[in-house]
Amino acid sequence: MRRRSGLILSILPVMLFPQSGNSAPVWTEIDAPERLQTLVREATCAEASATLSAKLDGTSLSGALSGSAGMRTVFYVSPDGKDTWSGLLPTANQQGGDGPFASIERARDAAREKGGSNTIALGKGDYYLTQSIVFDARDAGLILTAKCNEAPILHGGLRVRNFARQADGRWTAPLKLPADEGVGDLFVNGVRQTRARFPNAPADGDLRKGWLFAAKCEPAIDTREANTRFCFHAGDLPAVDDTSGLLVNIVGGYQPGSQWGNDTLPVVSIDSAGRTVHTKGTDYFFTAEGSRYFLTGAKALLDAPGEWWYEPGPDQLYYIPLDQALSDSVVVAGILPTFFKLDGANGMVISGLELRDGAPEGSGKFYTETRGFGAVRIEHADGVKILGNTIENVGVGVHVTESKDALIAGNVIADVAGNGIYVGTNYGTFGKSNGARILANHIHDIGKTYIETAGIWFQAADNVRIADNLIENTAQFGIAGGSLWGSNDAVYNAVIEHNVVHNANQQTADGGAIKMMGEQADPLNSTIRSNLVTGTGHLMNRADGTFWPPGYENTREWPSPISWAIYTDGKASGLRIEGNTLSGNVAAIGINGGWSNLVVGNVITHGSGAAFRVDDGTGRGWRPAWARPNRIEENVVSVDSDSGIVAYVNAPDLGPGFVQFARNRYSGNLNNKSFRIDPRIMRSGEFGSLRDLQKAGADTASVVAPD
Repeated sequence: MRRRSGLILSILPVMLFPQSGNSAPVWTEIDAPERLQTLVREATCAEASATLSAKLDGTSLSGALSGSAGMRTVFYVSPDGKDTWSGLLPTANQQGGDGPFASIERARDAAREKGGSNTIALGKGDYYLTQSIVFDARDAGLILTAKCNEAPILHGGLRVRNFARQADGRWTAPLKLPADEGVGDLFVNGVRQTRARFPNAPADGDLRKGWLFAAKCEPAIDTREANTRFCFHAGDLPAVDDTSGLLVNIVGGYQPGSQWGNDTLPVVSIDSAGRTVHTKGTDYFFTAEGSRYFLTGAKALLDAPGEWWYEPGPDQLYYIPLDQALSDSVVVAGILPTFFKLDGANGMVISGLELRDGAPEGSGKFYTETRGFGAVRIEHADGVKILGNTIENVGVGVHVTESKDALIAGNVIADVAGNGIYVGTNYGTFGKSNGARILANHIHDIGKTYIETAGIWFQAADNVRIADNLIENTAQFGIAGGSLWGSNDAVYNAVIEHNVVHNANQQTADGGAIKMMGEQADPLNSTIRSNLVTGTGHLMNRADGTFWPPGYENTREWPSPISWAIYTDGKASGLRIEGNTLSGNVAAIGINGGWSNLVVGNVITHGSGAAFRVDDGTGRGWRPAWARPNRIEENVVSVDSDSGIVAYVNAPDLGPGFVQFARNRYSGNLNNKSFRIDPRIMRSGEFGSLRDLQKAGADTASVVAPD
């Protein structure tokens, strides 16, 4: 179901932005994502003039598109077409002997046979795909687009018909799938339904409901075993006679007890006597007492409206509808994680299409090391343009790997299981995806199945520009970039600017709106500027199953939920964080382990946690020869809470040289405990005032302004 943002952010006045030389409004009305999507569709539809850029003059995409060279042959495709026709007519002729093709594959093959510059134009209507469509080097420069003023809709699966109501209230329908395919998700009138699960999903959508919580194992298990089994409380689990196809969706992380990721792990067995669930796991995903989870994928769990289950033997789909008028509904079984694969198809353009209702694979840890798949997957294909599309109810929106100069602009990407856009590499080959431009997309409701995800995720990609995007309601990150593995996937010269990120990190205990990693341990030379971030939250439960309240931060306890609007991690160094407006988040700006970062000219208001958190956790004991202090200068901070922390600095190994504050302007509820600094830096004590920080030599010329 398509949802538009209320654009409440647009009422925030531009005056909130600090008036430094490099700051600017996030985007103007003409650059708003839905507006640009319309302009891009008009500029790139099949019958548009050869000069594609005219409609985009004056927008953030000015000059991004160029006219096609020479005349193009247009091959038409329609749900009413036939693959025996020529494909050269947009509609059937009067004699009914010629007209458009029925399939994109046939049009692709015709374009290959013709050679030269060609366009495939899709007419209005619904296309149900049963296999991925692959484009390769023979398709370089091909444009796949919509006919002007028409809206082709491509579904990643089969339409399900002939439902029959059973005596027990369930409905069944025959569903014969292609070989080796399964039902990844079920959609009714464009809305994702729930695979049969226990406990049932909460009807009100409350993310704190519908969970079980792992028990402490007795006797205790070795830490390394926590990646393949967890224990449950007596009476928690229903009897499941057959565990084949059973999955556990469990929240865990890199360390037992952490809650910054999740996965859907196959269940190997359930030991009722030992109250232990054995799973297929990975070497880096662990659970512990309190890890929250639910079971899914067994017929015995099918008991609530909106739930479904597929039985492959008799090819039967079972469903309990929310609305008994099922005969009037469009039901689609999503089977494809990838609609289009561009492998070597340099310069190809995909524009003006709606891709929806696919399978959810692509962002988990189990069997998906490189966050694979993608409704549009681009591999070893340079200069590809993905423009003005709607991509909804899929696993990953757009996946770019080892491909240079991709342009992803003016798209709406929504309700995806994992990442919205991924730009990066394949683990093992580590080719880079340099020069990507991700501009003016509306990306919302991200991480519906996998929570360790982002609206935009990039790694192994230099000279990336991410600008003018509206990103809302993400499970963990709005934008996440940088190296996870070291030099193999390093990022340099990235620019993240003029984006709006609203309601990031809604489902994990450790995340934020904009994050940069730097495991390569050298300067990234990158910039995060003039972004607007609001509503960054967190979700973390205690071992007893209770949750920390929203917006909670307490720097004196651990484990505890943590959340930032903008932060660096994994030794990320050499970043300029400038001119951002951060309002209504938990912590505002964090630096963890890196050096030579500059935080300057930001406006921070209405936070529930620290304005600045500085930690050496990922770089403890690391001080390279090029290292210079992190500098936090000329920021404007308003403190609302009586107990609010302005700055929390925990860098015991790196001392006063790790961070320096200067010329910041603070207002609101400051007191003699507003700064929590490691005692080895602020010798007056762990907590102190701005004056104490200045006496310690860690601040120069900052002031507390009157309200």
